[in-house]
Amino acid sequence: MLPAFLTTFLWSICVVAARRSVDQLGEDRANLYRILLATGLLGAMAHTFGGGLGGAGLWFFFLSGIVGFGFGDIGAYNALSRIGSRLTILIAQCGAVPVAGFAEWMWMGTTISLWQLMCVVIIVLGIVVALMPERARWATIREGPFLAGIAFGVLAALGQGLGAVLSRRAYEMARAAGELATDPTTIETSTAIWLGATAGYQRLLGGVLIIVIFTAVRWRSQSIQVPIRKTDPVSHKAAFVGINALTGPVLGIICFQWALSTTPSVIVQPIIALTPIVVIPLAAWLERDRPTMRSVAGGALAVLGALLLAVN
Repeated sequence: MLPAFLTTFLWSICVVAARRSVDQLGEDRANLYRILLATGLLGAMAHTFGGGLGGAGLWFFFLSGIVGFGFGDIGAYNALSRIGSRLTILIAQCGAVPVAGFAEWMWMGTTISLWQLMCVVIIVLGIVVALMPERARWATIREGPFLAGIAFGVLAALGQGLGAVLSRRAYEMARAAGELATDPTTIETSTAIWLGATAGYQRLLGGVLIIVIFTAVRWRSQSIQVPIRKTDPVSHKAAFVGINALTGPVLGIICFQWALSTTPSVIVQPIIALTPIVVIPLAAWLERDRPTMRSVAGGALAVLGALLLAVN
């Protein structure tokens, strides 16, 4: 459970940095620059200490990156600029829970206990209560880019959930080939970390392919993006791109892959779905976005569900 909670914390910071990068650079540049930086850093780690481009699960990790980092992140970054960070994370992370659970059940036959299912429901319910906008706000956000933002958010959820299941499949192939211990609980922490770096790097390569193609098409067609804050100094833009890369597709993905190597995705995803809750105090501190009492109550419910799931 530890790597899943670490992922949640790191990705919470990543969300704040991502929103700032979108404001500064536009959605396409913010996404492209951070994934290129992350691929270089994680590639150096994977080729130095990990397995590089080796392993029986290579192509499934690559496909996982196409789905998760490619289409999933395109959805997330385009949703951020249209419906904001709270709704984007709500749709992406909460939606990924049932997507991952259903896909892993259909494809890999993974089942969970009734207690675990109840905890998943509690977590998702708490997050929905915490982050659903007020009724008065719905009247104003139905116009303009709202529906497009919802669609991009759903794309992010599908990418996150299906990408996690594809990663789980890659680990199963590695176990079948004798590259990974059959019993996940016997994997040493150092081994799991470098395994996570290797898997993350292989996934990023798939994501880079899709994001570069998508960005090139968008730039060539001169698609309209959100306004860019050109007044911010280059050093500030570089700093947020760096924070975004380190906490998301570098350290965050290492912890995420570490979690998936030892725990079913239907258990990992609900814990990761706590990311929007952790974002609440960060947004209050950095963006002066004060949470309502309903947000606090929903966050407490989601945290309770995660704790019950962790101690089971």
